[in-house]
Amino acid sequence: MAADKPLKDLDSFKNAQGSGAEKDLTLDKSVRVSYVLSDRKGTALLEYRQVDAKAFLRADAKGLVKLVGEDPSQVDAIGDNLPADLKPVKDVLAGKWVSFDLQQLADETKKSDGAKASPSGKPSLDPEAAKQLTNSLKDVLSHTVTFEDKGKKDGAEHIWMSAPGRQLADELLKAVKPLATKFPEQFGKLPTSVPSTVREDKVGADLYLKDGKLSAATFDLAQLEPKAGPGVNFPVKLAFNQNAPTVQAPADAVKLTSDDITSAALSLFTSGASAGGKGGPAPTTPELTPGKPLTPAQAEELKTLGLPLAQQEIFSKLGMSYEDMKSLAQEG
Repeated sequence: MAADKPLKDLDSFKNAQGSGAEKDLTLDKSVRVSYVLSDRKGTALLEYRQVDAKAFLRADAKGLVKLVGEDPSQVDAIGDNLPADLKPVKDVLAGKWVSFDLQQLADETKKSDGAKASPSGKPSLDPEAAKQLTNSLKDVLSHTVTFEDKGKKDGAEHIWMSAPGRQLADELLKAVKPLATKFPEQFGKLPTSVPSTVREDKVGADLYLKDGKLSAATFDLAQLEPKAGPGVNFPVKLAFNQNAPTVQAPADAVKLTSDDITSAALSLFTSGASAGGKGGPAPTTPELTPGKPLTPAQAEELKTLGLPLAQQEIFSKLGMSYEDMKSLAQEG
């Protein structure tokens, strides 16, 4: 992940206490993301990039299928039997770069949610309550967390930050509980007490500073596993580098619309479900049979439920009935 300004100056970080698109990191054009999932040989199975609030995706469908122990030829069987108007799905299966506009998806989702929305009367977290929570958390951390200078490592100052696990969890729970009772929608259901599996001894993270700035933080997840014995480690590292390479948008990416994405997901689901399981020959994927045409009244009802006409057409091509679509819209 990279940004063209300090993270603290990004609108999405500055507006984190707000709601909506202004705090959505994926819609911030200052942020660039690159993620690659590879196999043990280093072959890229899945690549994702985010540049200028646009997402780019490429997948090695056969490699992913093979990774989970299935027959890679199933991918060809699915692609060969897809209808011509589902070319975007074929592009994905063929390993081509595809792209979609994150802002457009967010706008359409907001529009769809607005069509289904009804007054809820949910209480909102006022600034004063948020300030009280922040102060409570600061107070807990100030008297439970300790910092120990571990000298230098690879040219960086090494700081060990730690706290007694059960004490920290117990005090954080007490700090949040008053607001959780008042705002259940925002905080969800909290446990009445800290689980017995939380360790009594100290848990902590290694912090590394260069030129007075945090350059990396490492947390050993094995600390959270009671059965993990001495010498068992599972470290996760977050690193910051001023010289991180610039994330580039792939050339010649096939542009997808929200309808294309919905169609692709449903097609892969229905085709994959019919493609059989592990061990046997790759079966022929049946042709998709369109559903019964909707009446104008049915189409209007589905639209009222938040299902746009374009999506209705796609679902119908994939064989979904009016009842299927209505159920899907109501669940959403």
